[in-house]
Amino acid sequence: MIPFTQYVRGLAGDDDLVRLDGPFEVPVDVLAAEALRASGPALRFQRSAGTDLVSGVFSGPDQTQQREARPWSRLSLGLGLNPEATLVELLETISTLGPVGENPEPTYTGQAASGTDIDAQDLQFPQGETDTWPAVTLGVASVSTADGTHWAPVHGSVVGGDTLRVRVPDPLSSLVGEGTTMAIALGVPPAAITTAYLLAVTEQTATPIQSCGVAGTIPLVPTNGGLVPSATEVVMETTVVDRQPDFRSDRREGWEYVVESGPLSLSVERVRTTENPVIPISPVGRPLADDTRLTGLATAAALYHRLNNYWGISPVEWIMLPAEAELGICFVASDVLYGGFEWQLANILFSFSSLFDTVVIVDADVPPQDFGRVLADIWLKSHPARDWTFSEPDAPAATRPHYRQDNATGSRLYVNAAWDPRWKETYIAPRVTFENSFPNDVRDVARVLWDELATAPGETTENESPD
Repeated sequence: MIPFTQYVRGLAGDDDLVRLDGPFEVPVDVLAAEALRASGPALRFQRSAGTDLVSGVFSGPDQTQQREARPWSRLSLGLGLNPEATLVELLETISTLGPVGENPEPTYTGQAASGTDIDAQDLQFPQGETDTWPAVTLGVASVSTADGTHWAPVHGSVVGGDTLRVRVPDPLSSLVGEGTTMAIALGVPPAAITTAYLLAVTEQTATPIQSCGVAGTIPLVPTNGGLVPSATEVVMETTVVDRQPDFRSDRREGWEYVVESGPLSLSVERVRTTENPVIPISPVGRPLADDTRLTGLATAAALYHRLNNYWGISPVEWIMLPAEAELGICFVASDVLYGGFEWQLANILFSFSSLFDTVVIVDADVPPQDFGRVLADIWLKSHPARDWTFSEPDAPAATRPHYRQDNATGSRLYVNAAWDPRWKETYIAPRVTFENSFPNDVRDVARVLWDELATAPGETTENESPD
């Protein structure tokens, strides 16, 4: 387990973090977003009052440009791997943090955050130019039930010294009622926040962390809410005062595109901090933001694990949901087990996740760190007339991509870039479509089911504020 402050020091030791001294004339989230856009290092915002903030610690350089570092190197370091670890090594490590089918023996130690003479506003969370309230990002909500402690990512706003309004995944919201205590942990070890994202995107938030691999990885401590990592930088002990507050948010962290989330109004009862707290922030909604990268890697890890346990063998070499494409595209490198396997693989991916609307399959020997090669295979090894297959307009839509101003989504697209264009026609599997694969009555039933499954993409407004 690597505490968050040790992780930040490790990034600085690798010359992958730059310190900036306040006060800041430009909003912090603007500086953070610009550093990400330029594929710069992580930033530490040092302030004379309040907490120090860091951004870009879970993100990485843009893959569409030639870079020596890999976009997943920083998180690899945070999870105890070599920064040069492969994508597959990282995905396998993330998978071990989730449900393991057994109960690892937790370790309990004292709480590092012991100072209590402050309130939520004293932490001075960053407030963007268009934000009404200071924003809380990259947090972990902890709730205790009779089954154990449950973790989930949390995103919200500070609307007063003793009031938070947050959004959490619906499975976690269903576990609490008004009067339930909840702990909000900020600056947790990278393994802890990765676990929270993994549980959210796989809709397993109801699984207690005592049944997850993370319980055997990081020391824990009880709070008035639930267990949190003992090395947490800031712990806010709260009480749920309203399960249906009347407010909406126009910004969503990456995980909120995967799982339905709902609002909660929290009364802050106590704030505990370390002596010199450091907490991560994310410029939500900006390209390459930390919450987007975490969501992409957690989703890829879950899909990699499910696919390679689906056929009894492991044909998939790697899976990637690039933050550069805002998670709307899934790239997968796989062996081709039989004719038509690629088409079946794409359909399984669409059935396992509604996040992306495009699946691109490349050859198993294409390396994920060579993103130029991945993109080149689309142009060199797939013909739009034969290897690009669009779904019917009334098929279930993805939740993340939106191409029109009315927030409507498009059809799903499967691109087969895993064949050699020099092959003879007899070596290529016949095109399989919805129309020629199923009889009319089956297609009619499928369309009815699609209509029933279709849901609204969610509401948006200008700012997060109470109505």
